[in-house]
Amino acid sequence: MRFFPFKKKPQRTPLRINRNFYLSVLMGQGVFPPLLQWLNPAGSNNAVQGLGAPLFEGASKDILNQPVTTGSYVLTTTNKLTVLQATITTKENVNFTLPQTPEERLKTNLTPEKLSRAEKMQAICTLVFKGYDPDVYPSVQFMLACAKRLAELTDGIIADPLAETYRMPDEFLLPQRLDPRIDFREVCSVKAYSLSDGIWVSTRGLIKFDQPEFEMYGIPRNLEDVAVRMLISAGQQVLIGIPMMPNQTAFSTVSPLEIVPGTRQKEFWGDRPVLEFRDVGGSGAAKGVEAWARETG
Repeated sequence: MRFFPFKKKPQRTPLRINRNFYLSVLMGQGVFPPLLQWLNPAGSNNAVQGLGAPLFEGASKDILNQPVTTGSYVLTTTNKLTVLQATITTKENVNFTLPQTPEERLKTNLTPEKLSRAEKMQAICTLVFKGYDPDVYPSVQFMLACAKRLAELTDGIIADPLAETYRMPDEFLLPQRLDPRIDFREVCSVKAYSLSDGIWVSTRGLIKFDQPEFEMYGIPRNLEDVAVRMLISAGQQVLIGIPMMPNQTAFSTVSPLEIVPGTRQKEFWGDRPVLEFRDVGGSGAAKGVEAWARETG
C-alpha cells in the first residue's frame, strides 16, 4: 500500500478501542447452539478458539454443552488478554428496530437477503469489549470471529451501529484481506450521499478506534467509486497505525488533497472528530480525485 500523507518515514501510532465499539448478532434460529460449539479451547469443529462461561448464578460446567439462552456470558481468548461480554436478549425484550424505508435500508446496506435474515430474528446478542490486548489487532479479530461464528450457527446477521451497516457472516475475516491484522472493510464503511454541489463521501467506524472519520465533498457521480476507494485506502492506513493530520497533503502528487478539519456537516457529526480531504485552495475534492483516478488507472 502506498503511504499517505507524503512522508519519508511514517510514524506509527498504536490504536485504542473506543468503549462504544460493539456488535449485535441478530440470531435467527429458535434453538440456539451450545457454548462449546460457539468457542472452545481447541477451536475444534469450526468453533472460535477461546474460552466461554455464563455469568449468571448457579451455572455449572454442564451448561457449556447446552444451548445458550438469555443472559450474559464472558468470552476470552486462550491467553485471557481479550475479554468480551456477550449478552443475549429475546426480541420481545430488546429495543431494536430495523430500518423501515427503502432509503434507510440502502444507507445501511440492508439488502433483501440480509433483510430476510434480520426479520427472522428470535434474539439479539450484543458483544462488547471488557478488556483487550495492547496489540489491539488480535482482540478485534476475536470479536469478529465470535460474531461471525454465532451468526453462522443461528442463520443470523451482524449489525454494526458505528459503521452504520449490516453484514453477513462471510463479510467478516475476508479470505483476501487488505492487511492480515485488520481490514477496513470488516470494521468500517464508506457512505456516499448526493448534495447540491455533488457527492459527499465519508467514512463510518474509525471512531471505534478513537480516530477521526474522513470525508470529501463535491465529487462528480462518475468519480464516486474512485473517492470511495480513496477513503478505504486512507482508513486502512490509519488502522495499521499511520494517522493523518490537518495541514498535511495526500494522494495525487500532481494535484494533492489537503487535510483540514471537517466543518460542513456539524449537525450530522455532532462531537465526532472528522477530517476533510479538499483540493488546495478549493471547496471540494473533485480535482484531486480526478488526478488520483488518472494516476492509478
